[in-house]
Amino acid sequence: MLRNALDAQLIAGQQRRDRTTDWYTDRKVPLGDKARADIAQAQQRAGRRGAAILRGKVIAELSFGFWRFLLARQYKTKLWPDLAGAFRHAPDRALPMVEDPVARLHKFRNRIAHHEGIWHLPTEARRDDIQTVLGFRGRFVTLWQALSSPDGVGEGRNPPVRSRSCAGVMM
Repeated sequence: MLRNALDAQLIAGQQRRDRTTDWYTDRKVPLGDKARADIAQAQQRAGRRGAAILRGKVIAELSFGFWRFLLARQYKTKLWPDLAGAFRHAPDRALPMVEDPVARLHKFRNRIAHHEGIWHLPTEARRDDIQTVLGFRGRFVTLWQALSSPDGVGEGRNPPVRSRSCAGVMM
């Protein structure tokens, strides 16, 4: 959801400026060297095995870290004016209000991806970060999240533990 929201805002920014190129290939879009390298790598992955490099595939190949760092304070004056529209319900549309929970989620996601322990971390706080960022998108988004979360996870309740049996053996 974050990826699509930020992409849509960057597309809208290009359209407002009457630019016809994709934002990620336009050198006038003020992206840093690391972001440009990430885009080049995403384009390379999107075109693997001679496949056509489709815009949607390039966007999908960009990592959560890429999108998280578009919300970094270094882009406050250059990109945030365009990106803020993705978070219409953030207080004052202030960058730190969005960046801080997304940064915590990025760090949490990386711990999981690198098989680091999370048992001692405040997982409820990360759930709250998710709900906060979704809430900045709008009420319909938080409603969608609550309705699509299994067993009330999105409502702040711990889901019941379920066991499955296989040939009568509890797993």
